[in-house]
Amino acid sequence: MASSASGSSTGRRLTRNSASLITARIVMAVAGLGSLPVLYDQLGAARFGVWALLGGLVAIVALVDLGLGSALVRQVAGALTEPLHRSARTALGVGLVWGVLLWLLASAGTLVGWPWLARLLQLGELAGEARQAALTLLLGLLCDGVALPWRAVLEGTQRYTALAWASGGTAVLGAALAVLVVRLGGGLLALAASMAATCAVRAALVVAAASRWQPRLRPSLRAPGPGELRHLLGYGLQVQGTGAAGATNLELDRFILSGTAGPTVAGGFELGNRLLNMLRLPPTIVLLTMFPMAVSRAATEGPAWLDRFHLTATKHLTAFAAVSSALLVVCADPLVRLWLGQPVWWATVGIVVLAPSYALNLAAGATAIVLRVEGRPGQETGYALLSVLLNLALTWPLLHLVGPAGVPLATSIGVALGTAYFIARFHRTSARPIGPVLRAVRPSVLAGAVAGLGGGLAARLLPDGPGRLDAALAVLTRSGVVLLLAVGVLLAAGFLAPADRTRLARLLRRPGSPALAPDGVVR
Repeated sequence: MASSASGSSTGRRLTRNSASLITARIVMAVAGLGSLPVLYDQLGAARFGVWALLGGLVAIVALVDLGLGSALVRQVAGALTEPLHRSARTALGVGLVWGVLLWLLASAGTLVGWPWLARLLQLGELAGEARQAALTLLLGLLCDGVALPWRAVLEGTQRYTALAWASGGTAVLGAALAVLVVRLGGGLLALAASMAATCAVRAALVVAAASRWQPRLRPSLRAPGPGELRHLLGYGLQVQGTGAAGATNLELDRFILSGTAGPTVAGGFELGNRLLNMLRLPPTIVLLTMFPMAVSRAATEGPAWLDRFHLTATKHLTAFAAVSSALLVVCADPLVRLWLGQPVWWATVGIVVLAPSYALNLAAGATAIVLRVEGRPGQETGYALLSVLLNLALTWPLLHLVGPAGVPLATSIGVALGTAYFIARFHRTSARPIGPVLRAVRPSVLAGAVAGLGGGLAARLLPDGPGRLDAALAVLTRSGVVLLLAVGVLLAAGFLAPADRTRLARLLRRPGSPALAPDGVVR
């Protein structure tokens, strides 16, 4: 009975956390998507392209956190006894010191290397304004770095609701400030100042929330012992490798495009990436909330629970990723026109080329969680680095062969091959059979392929036109065809097991029933 009650409580907490973060991320995404057309229109294509490049630079620097974000969450999640409690405080202190040091290094590097960077990215007459904006954006990085330990406390103790309020609220604030700034005629510097101010407000909210819920879990500046530091950085640096490789895959393209075709093309590509991030949003949030829960449940219930979690989560992640990818590919052009009010060719190209590989990468999310729970994130790092190497090796040949579209194409191929290698290696090294996973994802892969192909062929027969209303109608009709085909194939291919059908019928009869099984695993 105690175990059942614990599982039910875990399920409710996971549902609440996921709902909070999904709501916050949706708010953040809507705020960003709503403000970008205004920024694009007011700044102009070239200046917007520079703004996108600056955002990419800061994003790459932010990822150089030695993997401390994930390591601190893991440390806090396991801080159940007093010795571990003290160790967690020391780890949080390391995170705080590194956040400040990273800002100092990034600011110094920007001041010294800016002339070279401006020439490389073809910033031209916008180089001076962009330099000031970059330094101002780094102040926001400082605020986020200072707040990192307290953010880890909220995540590690699964206080995601407070984190969601802080993130969602400041996203709306940031979008409103950005729109106001450009409407009043502000340029890159004023826009960067509004972003830095938003980061400061968010940091203050996170620190206040964490201090309220867990006042004892605050950073300690006590020098960590060699063993503590080695353990923290040993885990963190493996995660860091994955983050750095992922950033290279996601951010490198815009810099190569700027260096070869100019900031305008890079800005168009970034717009497509923003829409693609909507594909990654829901599963990323769910996996984020599952991580501390999986650490705790695996410790108490053992490898059997982790294996069930891996199979079930992979099955549902693949279904979401495959169908969403087909939807984005088929609707890419009218979706961009509906959003921006005008066609942006490179945004459409980026979506069509990258969406399938992003879907495969998302399907491997549960595998990455299992490895992190088991303390073996090095395999994840290995596949990420392989993806980067393949990307770099293919970029220049494909760039010369097919033009700027070869840049995202190289990324897509690198991500797909690297992810396939990662999945195969995980099953080989852990002695887990891959057959059950392949059988679980087969209906979803088939549904995505049929829906994408069928929707693409039907698109020629469906209404479309140059205006926003025409684009909206095109998106609605194409989406309807894709979803109809996908659901039909999923049902015909046996995606729902008998137990799933029984549970679905029960949920339909009782809409308020929890969507999680008693063991806390998403079914």
